[in-house]
Amino acid sequence: MLRFRSSPEAAEHIVGALPRAAAIRPNHDEPEWPQRIRMDFTPPDELFDFLALLEHKVLLIKVHRKSILAGAVALDWYQRPDATGKLGFSSTATRVRLLKGYTPSTPTQREAARRELCEHMSEVVTKHLWLATATRILPTPGHSATTPSSGARLGRDLATALKIPITEVSARSAERKQAKNMHPWERTSLIREFDVAEDLTGQTVLVVDDIYHSGATMAGVAFAAQRAGAENVLGLVAARVLRS
Repeated sequence: MLRFRSSPEAAEHIVGALPRAAAIRPNHDEPEWPQRIRMDFTPPDELFDFLALLEHKVLLIKVHRKSILAGAVALDWYQRPDATGKLGFSSTATRVRLLKGYTPSTPTQREAARRELCEHMSEVVTKHLWLATATRILPTPGHSATTPSSGARLGRDLATALKIPITEVSARSAERKQAKNMHPWERTSLIREFDVAEDLTGQTVLVVDDIYHSGATMAGVAFAAQRAGAENVLGLVAARVLRS
């Protein structure tokens, strides 16, 4: 029995990584251990490093449509409050903003930001026992068919670094609003905005993007992967906004 103090999402990620494990209800006699996982096997040596990663080094995203997207991880918050409560960009967000062209920069600075984000993502995937099972990487298309998105570039960089095949994702609309600028009712259309032509039957796939706002774009790509036959769909983003 594994007992630990963390979020329900952490338990879900452990069970996802270890299919023979099973989350069980908290024991009222042990309120200090809100998460309990039954294991009828010897856990891998990497389990406690995995727990430390989940607890201290990444952000676990609470996924609302788990039938489509099994689990998702962010490297960091997009903004963090300082000692006075004022919000400022995290170091991860600063790199994303360089990559997206939001901040004046030189090609050398943009390339360094891209490389550092890829290195951080690669490290997380390698140490995250569930994400590490991915057999395909799906870069998320941007809102314009004519302009390569930073999320798609990160996905391709990650696939190259980890030597995992890329599965192409296409968007049905040549141009669309950015998800962050959409009304809630507009975001609902994103669930059928994307297509995957490759047969993904039985595959575990990893959807990669730069920023997680509402989750609508990632859910749309995940649904496309599911329609293509993917058995498990996971997500990885560089940064998530506070309201997501």
